[in-house]
Amino acid sequence: MLDKRTTQLLLKLMKYCQDGSYKIIEKTELAPDKSAKALSESDRMISFLRDNELIDIKYTDDNVYCLTVMPKGRTAIENMRFKNRETQRLSGRTMCIMIVVCTLAAFVGAFLGTLVAGLI
Repeated sequence: MLDKRTTQLLLKLMKYCQDGSYKIIEKTELAPDKSAKALSESDRMISFLRDNELIDIKYTDDNVYCLTVMPKGRTAIENMRFKNRETQRLSGRTMCIMIVVCTLAAFVGAFLGTLVAGLI
């Protein structure tokens, strides 16, 4: 399971490698800020993604990566997106509107049912 920052990094890599080919990406583009700590953390996350076969690195040096996102990485992101859609909750305002509309529809249906029954 990927943590939030690693998932964000994988999403960023997917944007760079949309067509599935290898892309050259500077290390500073992957770090949220350009500090040494952020760069080492992004290196660690890249190594984690490579070890779990979510990305493939053709070569790397001190400043750039040449990498692509593997199908396993794309599948992992799609599964997370699907899971997020399933667990989305309705807002309080939406729930109140739904309750009011359902209640009104129930009263209107009962009223019309009573009218039809009275005519028969």
